[in-house]
Amino acid sequence: MSSIDKRIVQMEFNNQGFESGVRTTLNSLKNLNEKLKMNEGSKGLDNISRAASKVNLNGLGQGVETVKAKFSTLGVVGATVLSNITNSAVNAGKNLVSALAIQPITDGFNEYETKMNSIQTILTNTAHEGTTLKDVTSTLNELNDYADKTIYNFAEMTKNIGTFTAAGVDLKTSTAAIKGIANLAAASGSSSTQASTAMYQLSQALATGKVSLQDWNSVVNAGMGGKLFQDALIRTSEVMGTGADEAIKKYGSFRDSLTEGKWLTGDVLTETLKQISGAYTEAELKAQGYTDAQAKAITQLAENATKAATEVKTVSQLFDTMKESVGSGWAQSWEYIIGDKDQATKLLTSISDGFNNIFQPSTDARNAMLKFWNENGGRDDVIKGVTNIVQGVGKGLGAIKDGFRDVFPPMTGEKLVQISEGFKNLTEKFKMSDSTAGKIKNTFKGVFSVLNLGKNAVTTLFKAFSPLTNVFGTIGKVLLSVTSGIGKFASSLNDAANKSNFFGKISDGISSGLNAIGSIISGAGKGIMSFFDYLSKLDFSKVFSTLGSALQGIGNGIAPILEGVGKALVQ
Repeated sequence: MSSIDKRIVQMEFNNQGFESGVRTTLNSLKNLNEKLKMNEGSKGLDNISRAASKVNLNGLGQGVETVKAKFSTLGVVGATVLSNITNSAVNAGKNLVSALAIQPITDGFNEYETKMNSIQTILTNTAHEGTTLKDVTSTLNELNDYADKTIYNFAEMTKNIGTFTAAGVDLKTSTAAIKGIANLAAASGSSSTQASTAMYQLSQALATGKVSLQDWNSVVNAGMGGKLFQDALIRTSEVMGTGADEAIKKYGSFRDSLTEGKWLTGDVLTETLKQISGAYTEAELKAQGYTDAQAKAITQLAENATKAATEVKTVSQLFDTMKESVGSGWAQSWEYIIGDKDQATKLLTSISDGFNNIFQPSTDARNAMLKFWNENGGRDDVIKGVTNIVQGVGKGLGAIKDGFRDVFPPMTGEKLVQISEGFKNLTEKFKMSDSTAGKIKNTFKGVFSVLNLGKNAVTTLFKAFSPLTNVFGTIGKVLLSVTSGIGKFASSLNDAANKSNFFGKISDGISSGLNAIGSIISGAGKGIMSFFDYLSKLDFSKVFSTLGSALQGIGNGIAPILEGVGKALVQ
């Protein structure tokens, strides 16, 4: 890891050290500020600048201003850097809290459901071996413990052990093979995603009984097909007698030996993976036919691979391991809440049955109604009704179209030529002869001459009557004097009316008269209301009954007459 990456990682995750460093830095800056008198330094620089300007030391004044600007810029930069560092630390803290406190709840629930589904798959595939729910649960707990201690994901392991058992591998061997692949991936430097890919591909190979070149290419692409794994497979093949050395000599290389050779069987693969998982001791390996040196090499390989899987070498692996551990804890919590396979099945099935009992009666009633409606022609009637509407609309639109065509026949090329010819003949009549143009010229020339005469006449009149302006000026002054006198008279009248409350007295008189009129109208309204109250209490049912019978008789008499007239009109 580069020094820059290391510093970034330490900033993001070593929060306690970060806070301690920030406090130390701030204290150092405070001490520096006190020593340099930075707060007063700015005032001192201002004084120097003013003094320089007084003695006309322009160069010194400009230098001082430059120094002030530098100090100001340095302060802005420092504040910005500290702000960015603080924001990065806060965001890192938020992400860490979310990843370790909130997200694991959802991850744990997903892991729990994956485990429940895998249990069913494993039980189905290993039932012929007499595997019980207790066996499967114990195996998955073993894988879960392994996942918590390593950099690998329990959900992926759980899913892939289902594919191993589906390929015909027994539960114990499948568990050891999954752990072996994870150890091999760690020893080879492969990621958890690459390990998961290899697990899936090798499970497919086990289903065919041997590892083909295509399967091996997937292992190589996952970064796990190096000499370490090759030597382990060859060693197992030799002890099991499948002929790895002969096949490699025949085809020239390990890779080519997988083209047509059948030495890398499913048993050789699973046995090698079990060895890498650490399933055997040296004594057990010797009992299987391995030499002392081979047994020691196998156990050492398993120890190194397990160590590589459990050691956290990068920050990403640390983060994944922490998330996996917390998520596995929540998966166990969900199992306690919802239950193991049998408990969850019983609980969730009872809830499902309860909801079905609530909704099923209404569902049955609705379907019975629709079934009766369908079987007794209701559906067909609706379809016919819709068809009738569509046909009616279609006939109506067709009639409108036929009527339009009767008035406006379809356009043809022949008619288009006739229209074009008619347009040409019409525009021929718009052509103007020289004689007509001359007449138009003389006409407008006369009009413009008349307008010119009018203009000259108006100009002459204005010149002739220009002395009148003085007359009108004198008249204006006289009129203003008259209107001024009238205004003064009106103002005196207004003042007199206000003093005597002339208009208030008139308003009071009108209000008294209107009040009297309102009393009269109110009395009349009460009389009318009493009259209609009396009428509302009368029984008019007999009147309306008699009137209705009379109107019905008239209608019955008129109906035959109208019917006859209608038939006559139709004929």
